[in-house]
Amino acid sequence: MGARVSTEALVFGLGLVALGVLVLLSNLGKIELLATLRTWWPVMLIVWGVAELANSWAQSTRRRS
Repeated sequence: MGARVSTEALVFGLGLVALGVLVLLSNLGKIELLATLRTWWPVMLIVWGVAELANSWAQSTRRRS
């Protein structure tokens, strides 16, 4: 059987990858990192909220089973 990955761990991992991509693009001169983060920081809150909702929904579904 495969191990289950928690929603929070998945979102955290994807967030780290996204941050790494942003830093790489900034170092290559393709984007201005601070301007990009200033514009898109609310997306991080939305993703975090969706991950919390998905996690609580998954836990409540497991309790019913």
